[in-house]
Amino acid sequence: MPLNSQIYRGEVTHERITPVRHAFSYPMTFFAFDLSELPILHQDVSYFGYNEKKFLTLNDSDYLHGSSEPIIDQLDPLIGPQHSGQRTLLVTSPRYFGYAFNPVNFHLRLKNEQLIAVVAEVNNTFGDRHVYPLKTLQQSAVDTWTAQCPKDFHVSPFNNMSGEYQFTFRIRSQQLYLGVDLYRQGKCVMKTWIQGNGHPVNNAAILHYALA
Repeated sequence: MPLNSQIYRGEVTHERITPVRHAFSYPMTFFAFDLSELPILHQDVSYFGYNEKKFLTLNDSDYLHGSSEPIIDQLDPLIGPQHSGQRTLLVTSPRYFGYAFNPVNFHLRLKNEQLIAVVAEVNNTFGDRHVYPLKTLQQSAVDTWTAQCPKDFHVSPFNNMSGEYQFTFRIRSQQLYLGVDLYRQGKCVMKTWIQGNGHPVNNAAILHYALA
């Protein structure tokens, strides 16, 4: 049976609108791991390690509370336990040869392919981490959801702590778009997003899209 986990090849874009307009975009490889499939991937994909050093490694302790308990359990206090018929995707970049820096990770909780909750996990260059549990989502299209929350974590020297984040999540079978826009006094001051096309997670795909 095909797995839900996928490796995505696409791009990341940052557009700062004020105080100085600047934009850039570059190719990016990222993953969406079904958390229940991590032991299977560890066993079946020799280039991938779950809590074990491989070319690509995903450690429970690199996420959320930094605990060694499974990520799915660390999510319980934030969005509740995962119930039957639900699944959780972690959108992230695993460690490459032991190193990784993820400005943002997304934990997507789905039920019957409908997005029901999200935890956005933000990291800054100072080694600090902050989580935004998003349990109130608005569906704007059959495959698109939005959410809002106040900004309360320092990330960039170009933007202070004021403002509100507006998130956009577009989830299709082979495509993923995740956007985070910063609004201040009703005006968008920064737009960021990642998007990509999905492929099965196997050694060939890792070689082609990640290690290359």
